[in-house]
Amino acid sequence: MKYCVLFPQAKNVHLIKDVGMIAYKLHKLYSVESYVACYNNDRYDYIDGDLKGLKLDFINKKHNNDIIDGSLYLRKNAKTIDVLQLFHVTARSVVYAMVYKHYNRNGKIFLKLDCTENLLNKIKSLSTAGRKFFNYFFKKVDIIGVEQKKLFNEMQLLLPNFKEKFKYIPNGIDYDLFKSRNIKFENKENNILHVGRLGAEEKNSEMLVEAFVKLNEINNDLPWNLILVGESTEAFTQYVENCIRKHPSLRDKIKQTGPISNRKELIDIYAKSKIFCLTSHFESFGIVLIEAAALGNIIVSTNVGIANELVAYNGGSLIEDSNIEDLTNKLSYYISNGDIERLSSNNVNLIQENYDWDKVVMNLYNEITK
Repeated sequence: MKYCVLFPQAKNVHLIKDVGMIAYKLHKLYSVESYVACYNNDRYDYIDGDLKGLKLDFINKKHNNDIIDGSLYLRKNAKTIDVLQLFHVTARSVVYAMVYKHYNRNGKIFLKLDCTENLLNKIKSLSTAGRKFFNYFFKKVDIIGVEQKKLFNEMQLLLPNFKEKFKYIPNGIDYDLFKSRNIKFENKENNILHVGRLGAEEKNSEMLVEAFVKLNEINNDLPWNLILVGESTEAFTQYVENCIRKHPSLRDKIKQTGPISNRKELIDIYAKSKIFCLTSHFESFGIVLIEAAALGNIIVSTNVGIANELVAYNGGSLIEDSNIEDLTNKLSYYISNGDIERLSSNNVNLIQENYDWDKVVMNLYNEITK
């Protein structure tokens, strides 16, 4: 079987997310011939490292238009592709589906929705013509993956004609890496961890810094650190520096690591932390949430992505978007919670049971080979 993920924008970092991991696991577990088809955008170091066996097939950037270039790629290769993985409900995906099915009627399309509430609202507001076009697209698709249980159930109710095509396919954790990490709670440090594009408007990282400042104003001897991981804008770096100038006692407590591309190094940081905080205004899934929970972090997050499903099992709490007082109180609660070790263990077990890429891909493989 030849499995192709068509995603022209793929860079190295995408390969350790759903863009590369599903194809990689299909190859590793079931000897599927797996490819990611993309422009030559980056140095793809993971191909010869953690994802050995996954292949890249570079798309000719002849027209510098991903719809045209991707369609030309499919015209040339569709007949040899048994399963085509696409992403999102976009004009690009619609065109790719039409071209692929034109040249390979027996081929299967797996559409990974990366579903959000916004998509549901768009579907609800479609005009009659828009609904017909939408239905035409979904008829071309064989498997439609929805990453969150709530949205999966809502999609089935909203589009009952395609109920059998909808499959619950969450994102996952690669336990080939995570199993090797020591996540005994006694080895953890008093760290509140935040991972993301620091300073990006949608990440709202300033909210966490302000809450941490407040925690230390309440207790200047608070023996906890704030670890900020990710590429930072100049404005955010300056913002943190200004906070430290105003509160000199925080100089050794707030630590910016910069971007970390080494997965094992990042996993070690997760493993040493006790609380993971996400303050985003918006996330489609929030892969960092399951990575953090897998390594025993309590989750404190705005109600974005998978956060609501994770905290439902008493492994953390949701916070109100942009409510610094709410975040301060929730962090204070877990910092002083004598039951934090049990909550940490709950999260480790929850992720192993429900978000292991091997299990997720096994279910997808069974659907593909029905």
